[in-house]
Amino acid sequence: MRPALLLVVTLFAGSSFAEPRPARDTADVGPPGSWSVGVFDPLRYGLADRVELQAHPLLFFVAPHLDVRAALVKSPAPAGTAPTGARLAGEVGLMFPTLAMRLTKGYLFPSWSTSSNDIGYMLIPRAAVVSSVNFFTHDVLTGRLEAQARILLGPNSATPLNSFLAPLELLLAAPLTGFLGRAGFTYDHAFGEWLRLRADVDFYLTGPQGHVVVSGTDMGPRPQLSPFIFTARLGLDIAVFAQSRVVVGGYFANYDQGATALHTRADGFSERVRVRSNNILPTIDFIWSGF
Repeated sequence: MRPALLLVVTLFAGSSFAEPRPARDTADVGPPGSWSVGVFDPLRYGLADRVELQAHPLLFFVAPHLDVRAALVKSPAPAGTAPTGARLAGEVGLMFPTLAMRLTKGYLFPSWSTSSNDIGYMLIPRAAVVSSVNFFTHDVLTGRLEAQARILLGPNSATPLNSFLAPLELLLAAPLTGFLGRAGFTYDHAFGEWLRLRADVDFYLTGPQGHVVVSGTDMGPRPQLSPFIFTARLGLDIAVFAQSRVVVGGYFANYDQGATALHTRADGFSERVRVRSNNILPTIDFIWSGF
């Protein structure tokens, strides 16, 4: 009991918060010099008054990428306080995923050691529009529309994984199907000065499954799966130290994995029918931030 008490005291020692931690992933763009980064959350850096750069440190060196966020409509707010009016931000980005995908050959993709098949060179541009508005001073509702596409720079033999993990499918949807669209909402509620409850729902649309290509020969279309993916997340942000937070929660996804189940018809005969699959995963992160 005493070690646990010592840990709590260490985490919260000197942490007196005048206001709740700001909501995450909103249309707000940090002031110049501000930054935040998590184990899984991307690195964000305030480059100028209305411009922020974003990249994921765990992926950057194997899948070089960069996002630029710009405040299109910025709500004025007194120094040291959170904005409360409607805000609008635009995001554009570019990623080169080929190196990361080739590093996973033999794990996520075939090794193709006896054929000319390989993962092609490609670029993934993305664009998004994010809008936020406050409720009850510190609660924030955020909406997001986003699209990613694929620009092939040569032959490509990589095909969709159709795996058992929806987050992996979404990460590779644009490189493997050619497109990923997203529409979603997030509501972030402040419980006092050091707790925030965050709930979000997202609807995704992926590209087609494509064709089977063997050594440059088109063998025909792959079996088509539903391109629609639904996800929901619930998380708790716990403020620690001067600016940082621990994030714990859960993730749910419903999508077409190609699974089937026996269904008994009204005439008593059984048949196999396609069914959608569900993922339920725990989530945890630690996010550092500063000015």
